[in-house]
Amino acid sequence: MTTHHDTPAPEARARLEGTRDAYRARMQARDEEAMRVAIAWASEGTTRLNGRLRVGDEVQERPQRNDLPLAARLREAGDAWYSPALVGVFLRLRPEPLAQRAGVTVRELDAWPPGPELQAYLAAVVGVLDKAIDVHGGDERRAAAWYLECAVPDFDGRTADAMVRDGRQGAVVDYLDERRDA
Repeated sequence: MTTHHDTPAPEARARLEGTRDAYRARMQARDEEAMRVAIAWASEGTTRLNGRLRVGDEVQERPQRNDLPLAARLREAGDAWYSPALVGVFLRLRPEPLAQRAGVTVRELDAWPPGPELQAYLAAVVGVLDKAIDVHGGDERRAAAWYLECAVPDFDGRTADAMVRDGRQGAVVDYLDERRDA
């Protein structure tokens, strides 16, 4: 008896179609701007080597990853390092602006192991974003927009992003703690 491996069994075909439909639904539900930024990162040729997550792979994340806290979601899978690609996609920043903000070259965004200067910057950004999300009622998009764009009178009209770039993330965290308690 000859078995044809080219034709899947009806159950396997149904499972494949269900998986395909679920994937399409996830892709349609994703924020289009995040997709454009992820594509921009990938088009820059920024990739991950040595079996680590490649830029653009965040599109294929497992659903349970979304349930993790922000600090865990923005780390390389299984590593202690923050992923410049995941932070960039979260903030809707292309590689060049993220590198400028971090004070590194675009090439250093993909270095392994990541440089201490880059990791210190990313840790500061994630720490402030975590507090900002709490203050904004859990709304990550609003917190990211506030971080990048809102001039804060208490910071002499500067944004939280500008304060973090100047190494003053402690002042931003204190400000957010006051807002949360108010």
